[in-house]
Amino acid sequence: MTEVQKEMIRAMRMQGIGYRAIAKSLNLKLNRVELFCKTNGLGGDGRFVRLNHEVWCEHNDRCRMCGKKLEQPRRGRKKKYCSGKCRTTYCRMKKAVERADETEESEHGADT
Repeated sequence: MTEVQKEMIRAMRMQGIGYRAIAKSLNLKLNRVELFCKTNGLGGDGRFVRLNHEVWCEHNDRCRMCGKKLEQPRRGRKKKYCSGKCRTTYCRMKKAVERADETEESEHGADT
């Protein structure tokens, strides 16, 4: 399995797409997709993966963005991201979601 395929699987699972559909679209065996998802915190019902992934990463010392294993320092603050790139991407994504929520709330407020 290539890195590109791994990223595609992560993205598709975060959208709630099932193992079978992912395996078919990427021409991979169903068992390989299932194993990858379960070992990277993407297992279970697709609707709940997006909600539980951040918690799973926190409890298993994984990067919140890409899911890579983190080596924690012996002392000091725990790492949450594997690199500055992942940290920046996560922050930008979170801000975009917050802006979308604010826009949605303001549209609903204008309707009433």
